[in-house]
Amino acid sequence: MIFSIYYINFPKVYEIKMMLSNKVLSEEQVEKQKGFEGEAFLKTKLGFGILDLFKIGDIEANGNIKGSGSKKVLETFEVKTTKSIILNEVVEKSKVITKFEDINEGELIRVDNVNLSLENEAELRIVKMFTNGSFKGMTVPGANGLDFTNLFNSMFKDYAYKMKGTVKSLDNEILVKIPVTFESEFESSYCVDDLFIGKVSLIGLYKGKINIDQLRNSFEFYKDLGELTNAQSLASHPDDEIQDSQYISGISTPYFVSSNDVGKEYYYIDLLAIIQNVNIPD
Repeated sequence: MIFSIYYINFPKVYEIKMMLSNKVLSEEQVEKQKGFEGEAFLKTKLGFGILDLFKIGDIEANGNIKGSGSKKVLETFEVKTTKSIILNEVVEKSKVITKFEDINEGELIRVDNVNLSLENEAELRIVKMFTNGSFKGMTVPGANGLDFTNLFNSMFKDYAYKMKGTVKSLDNEILVKIPVTFESEFESSYCVDDLFIGKVSLIGLYKGKINIDQLRNSFEFYKDLGELTNAQSLASHPDDEIQDSQYISGISTPYFVSSNDVGKEYYYIDLLAIIQNVNIPD
């Protein structure tokens, strides 16, 4: 199978590859056997000393000879070990599925022809501004020199892209997530927006059904905590003449586009890689 990689969780893929086969090919020798067959014309002079007494002279003899043979040639090739080579065995061992009804939790699966969409785009764009250093060196009066950049970076360590996948043959939709790092999360200079153009294949471990709001992290925890603190502050000061809009109860920004899908469950895949199949004409 030939494919290009959009995203790979290489530590996970490498561990699974080593459990499947802990040998990685480093070089390959190809033996070629070359044969030859031919025919030659032979002409020689036969001289007999005893005949010289009778002055018979030299005798010429002509004839054809045939022969064949072979030789072995060894060609040595150096094998480059790339992420694609490591991933390829995992992809080959994955079970290609078109429905989840008969899939057990923990099975290594591959889902083809998936259309992905980003669920936490608005929130994600803000997080990326902080992780890219846009607010580096920012200080707040009265904060006693607290480094807010390091504070936010530590809060975002478990933040992730959260994506929903749809496949025509599936009755339910799929959820996956990709951890946000301070470097590039994607391969070959791809970005997250490239995942939403056309169809991709997902390789991962099936983890059962979940609700979309179960994909939480530290940032969302502290966001909930802040909203709870604001609500308690409002309740303890009901007669305040002026109230900041952020203290108005009952108003909150949903974490995900699909947060209003109350009670809806999705198939969750612990993602190992996202790839694009490459079709090469015969």
